[in-house]
Amino acid sequence: MDVTRRIARAALLSLAAAVLTVVVLPTAASAGPASTRPGILHLQTVPPLPGVVVRVDGQSARSDARGRLQVRVRNFVDLAKRLVVPETRIGPDRKVVFDRFRGDVDAGARGRTVELGLRTARLVSWSYLDRFGNAVPTDRVTAMRLRSNTGEIHDLAGAELTRPLWVAESRTQQGPQGLVSKQLYYVVDSAMVDGTSVVNRAGQRFVPWEQQAWVVQLLFFRVAFTATDMFFTRQVGDGIELTRADGGIERLRFGRDGTAVVPDLPRGTYTITVFGGGVSFGRPVSISKDQEVTLTVISPADLTLVTLAVLGVAVGLVLLGRPHLLARLRRAGRALTTRNRVRPRPGPRHRRPWWPARAGATPEPVEEDQAPAPLRAGITLVVLLAALAVPLLPPGIARADVAHRSDTPRPSAAPVPVLAYYYIWFNPTSWNRAKIDYPLLGRYSSDDVEIMRRHVRMAKTAGINGFLVSWKHTPQLDERLAKLVEVAREEHFRLGIVYQGLDFARTPLAFDTVRTDLSYFATRYATDPVFDIFGRPVVVWTGSDRFTAAQIQATVGDVRGKLLVLGNAKSLEDVETSQGVLDGQAYYWSSVDPVAGTSGKKLAEMSRAVHQRGGLWIAPVTPGFDARLVGGKREVPRRAGDTLRASFAAARLSDPDALGVISWNEFSENTHIEPSERFGAADINVLADLLGVRVDVAAPVDSSEPGDGDHWGLSAWGALLVTGAAAVALPLGMLVRRRRAPAGVPHGRPADVNDAGDR
Repeated sequence: MDVTRRIARAALLSLAAAVLTVVVLPTAASAGPASTRPGILHLQTVPPLPGVVVRVDGQSARSDARGRLQVRVRNFVDLAKRLVVPETRIGPDRKVVFDRFRGDVDAGARGRTVELGLRTARLVSWSYLDRFGNAVPTDRVTAMRLRSNTGEIHDLAGAELTRPLWVAESRTQQGPQGLVSKQLYYVVDSAMVDGTSVVNRAGQRFVPWEQQAWVVQLLFFRVAFTATDMFFTRQVGDGIELTRADGGIERLRFGRDGTAVVPDLPRGTYTITVFGGGVSFGRPVSISKDQEVTLTVISPADLTLVTLAVLGVAVGLVLLGRPHLLARLRRAGRALTTRNRVRPRPGPRHRRPWWPARAGATPEPVEEDQAPAPLRAGITLVVLLAALAVPLLPPGIARADVAHRSDTPRPSAAPVPVLAYYYIWFNPTSWNRAKIDYPLLGRYSSDDVEIMRRHVRMAKTAGINGFLVSWKHTPQLDERLAKLVEVAREEHFRLGIVYQGLDFARTPLAFDTVRTDLSYFATRYATDPVFDIFGRPVVVWTGSDRFTAAQIQATVGDVRGKLLVLGNAKSLEDVETSQGVLDGQAYYWSSVDPVAGTSGKKLAEMSRAVHQRGGLWIAPVTPGFDARLVGGKREVPRRAGDTLRASFAAARLSDPDALGVISWNEFSENTHIEPSERFGAADINVLADLLGVRVDVAAPVDSSEPGDGDHWGLSAWGALLVTGAAAVALPLGMLVRRRRAPAGVPHGRPADVNDAGDR
């Protein structure tokens, strides 16, 4: 019985297995993978936006307020090729376009939500305001450049400035937890009015995601022009003729108060000439703030006064050379006096003339220490004109521009070139990191040519001859250096290079990189006069002290014939190690405390070592130091200029070939002398005083300090001085020539045979 049961049970199990094999398994096999079956695709937009349309397999869906959407698909195989996300305008001022998926879309078959990355664009518009919040008509702006943080540039002009503009608003990127949306921002690189940019480059930033109506502030200034004559300081002239940067000319008449006021003059440099009332010379004026500008005119009264003075001197000298004419005048005067019975004035009846009354007569003695009266008058007039002219010359001519042109000897306390270390790596975001002070010119970008020009003019005014520019071969720094070179060329300024041979981590760059960069620089600038300080361009290689002499020679040996390559040795040992393979040393000793230490001895020893091999030695001069926000441990206070004075004295005693001022604008280490919010213009004026330049430097550059530009010629005072001096010098020359003639020759006519007979 048990056997029978077991047999029956086995038969039933076999039958069940057969049924399972025939019925169930074929059914499961026929179902296939999940990706081949119909299903629902779940999507999440990044960023989460409503109204995004997705189309697939004839179906379409639109995202909800949270950016979620669902769409039925016939299968998930190659779904990415069938899925379409059309460009969709999801609002009156926003549209979206497909950017990317995160991962494989086919994964949606397993019920997962797939991230759909979107790029968005925003319709923006703009208006213009001046510094006081007054609206500026759009048609005053002729061109504008917008630049995004991703490098997208929009150059707008004409009618484009009056229409709204679609700009990229956001894009997606892969993050550690999935897709993230990155918002973009835009800066205004330039806004052109009358041929000059009236914004600080990259000084205004706009985020389209947050703001669609942009308000661009333009730099317009209130300027009042007046004109006075030279000697009498009366208001003269009918008005001014203002020549703009674009070549346009505008004539403005003076009001009843003798002033022409321009309430909204764009920032820039203009040439101003006074019309009516006399002679006026074109004067370049830099407008960078609200100000009053007084122009000088040579009026008819000035010309009359000078003419009479010159004629008086000339007549006196003529009479000096022809005493017989003077005698006739004196006799005529006595006769007239006698005829009119005029009582003589009290005093001596006879004065001793220093010239003979007639030819051959013996002159009465004259005191040896007393010069002839007409001669004294002529000399006095020349001295008076010079004394009046010098203090009234425009500051840029009297003190800075003339004193520091490369082709004019510089009457300063430093007989060697004065060079300031200059940095061109500032972007608008640079000022957000490790700064305790900011420039008075604003938180500028180093792309701004107008900022470069103001820096150069301020430096020249203080007695600085050139900049040592921090550079290495990158597209951005190449472009900025090229702009600075053109500014320096226009302003008669000199440049050198500080090659940044260390990366941000202070690791030396590869030899091939250094060699390539310096070869590029030599090819482009080796013969450029802007870099002619010592005959060849000066290049200071930072990081050279990390290498052996053989490594240095292999790196810069090919360019030393075109460039003067200097090292940045920090010790006497470093100098001796690199002797013979470098052309000198420039010690960047910014953290030294010259008041408390013995820096002078070290500098003198390094200088002697450099000069023993005929090298150039650039000695460091620094106003103070504080790099604690960038990892430094040391602070050197400025001590109201005493630190700079002590550093200057130590550098001068080291017998330098040039002084290297550390620095013009290194705001992270706070060695800057550029006028700033915290220190003002104190240190640059201390330097100017040390260099023998008696002028106060202020920022922004005042209109009373004209730049060089393309203008040339003498100022009104200079022209007047030259004219007066020439008019006096000519008769003086004739007098000297006559006095050198033989004693017996009459002054009134040339010597000839008859004269010899008379003698």
